This record gives sequence, C-alpha cells and structure tokens, in this order.
Amino acid sequence: MKSLVTGATGFIGSHLAEALVAAGDDVRALVRPTSDVAHLYRLGVELCPGDLTDAASVERAVDGVERVFHCAAVVTDWDPQGLSQAVNVEGAGLLAEAALRAGVRKFVHVSSTEVYGHPDAFVSEDAPYRYRGWPYCNTKIDGEKRIWEAHQRGLPVTVLRPATVYGPRSESVVVEFVNLMKDGQMLLIDRGCKTAGLCYVSDLVELMLQVGRPEVGLGRVYNVADGTHTTWAEFVNGLAALIGLPPVRFSLPRRLAYPLGWLMERWAALRGAGHRPLLTRMAVEFLGTHQAASIDRAQRELGFAPRVLLEEGLQRVGEWLSKQ
Repeated sequence: MKSLVTGATGFIGSHLAEALVAAGDDVRALVRPTSDVAHLYRLGVELCPGDLTDAASVERAVDGVERVFHCAAVVTDWDPQGLSQAVNVEGAGLLAEAALRAGVRKFVHVSSTEVYGHPDAFVSEDAPYRYRGWPYCNTKIDGEKRIWEAHQRGLPVTVLRPATVYGPRSESVVVEFVNLMKDGQMLLIDRGCKTAGLCYVSDLVELMLQVGRPEVGLGRVYNVADGTHTTWAEFVNGLAALIGLPPVRFSLPRRLAYPLGWLMERWAALRGAGHRPLLTRMAVEFLGTHQAASIDRAQRELGFAPRVLLEEGLQRVGEWLSKQ
C-alpha cells in the first residue's frame, strides 16, 4: 500500500517509517524544508516538502495515497508563539479534510493520554476530555475533535492514545532526561512514586501497523501502554544507571511543585522568555500523577500484547545512547 506519514523525521514517525518500508510499503513523508531527512532518504522514503499549516502542501501530500498515519505534533509545555494550535489543531484539521477529499482507505491518528487531563487515576477510553490550560493538553483534545468531525463525514479513522512512549531517538523522555541528569537539574515529584505509563516505541508501531489495515479498529480509539506499573523513580534511575550516574534524589511534593510551576510560567511570560521555565504545570502533572491507562480494549479487540518491558527497553535505549 502507499502510505503517508506525517512527523516522519520525529521520534514515533521515524520508527513507523522504518517499519512500513520493512513491510514493503511505498512510503511518502510530509517534511518541512528545514528538517533533517537523511534517515528517510536512506530508507528510500518519498519526500514531499511542505508543512501541515499549508493547505496546498497537505493536498499534494495526500494525493494518491491509500492511508495516512498522522504522527506529527508539537509536544511542548511552553508555547508563546502558539505553534501548538497551528499544528496540533489547525494542521490536523487540514490533513483530515484533505484525506477525506482524497478518499483514503484509512486514517490513523496518534493522539495521547494527555487528553484525559491527568486525572491521577487508571483511565479507560471512555473517560472524558479534560482541558488543563497548557498547550499540549488543550490542543491534543481539539485536534482529536477535528479528526472525529471528519470521521462523522466519512473519513475511516482509528485513534491511538499512547501514554509515555520511549526508545531510541526519544527527545522528551530519554535525551532531555539524560541531559537534565548530567546537568544536575533532574527532579522527581513525590519521590517518583507515580506510574509512568510506559510504552516502548516498537510496541506502539506494531499496533499502528495493525490498525492501519482498513478493516481493523474502524471508528475506535485505543489506549496504548505496556500494562505495567513501572514508577517514574524506576524509569529515571534506570536511565541514570545507563549513563553511570547515581540515582536522582531531589524531589518536590506535588502540592508545592504545581503552584511553583504556575509562578515560573507567569514570570517567564511577563519577561517574554523564549525558552521554557525550569518547572511548568504540565511537567509537574506528567511526573506527579498516575499515567497508567487501561489497555483492556486493545487487548480484547486487537490482541495487543506488549513485547518490550522496562528491562529490555532500557537495554535497547542504552545501546542507542552508547552510539551517540
């Protein structure tokens, strides 16, 4: 089949592109002119220059493809330029509308358990959306709504809501955490006792390939995680051991860290800061609330069985880090 992948130069999208090529797919990627496309070029992926915020380039990207995997997103807890709204909401809407007009056979949208708004509880797909006031949470909700609106008018959609995805090339929960630990700036919330809701990237990609088939999971939404209760302390300190650093000992209670994050955000906004503050509300909730989500539906309807759990996942991450 001919597949379009958005976000193919990013973490999840690059792993998906590899898997699609390995499966014999004809793969096209919508890529910004400034993106590093060396990896995709080596894979033999067709490169379609453009941007999700540009309707004309989105139309060109979907022309002639049978299915779309929408992985692209702005993942940030600090967005003074409003890029999250432009990409995660408006861009998702443009892509869904273009795919509907092009008559694609399947549209797989990568959402996030962030849409549940960090309820600090074990949640199923029936849990309601919950806006929290920071860019990633709010725009992932509104972007997903755009996808479902297109589905109501005939777009064949499956939505996946992964929790904390990690693996080689992960910037947010591997590279960033490692850099913070090296700089002595990594902290835990409530001693890292909350579940991280981990999902190794290859398990997510395998499920994406499955629901990418036109008849599978049509009109359904699925949480994606490894089904374990690994805590943030276990994950973070496992990373620390990989790079020869001691366990992270610095911790703040959530009840103190959340208002502190709010104050830091306000101060950064007043100063017109171009970079994120040291602590944000999203970061506090990410590390300080249970990220575990029920995968019962995916197990029951799709036979989903995560293969890579923490020990093997960290081993693979360590092998990748050693080559960097």
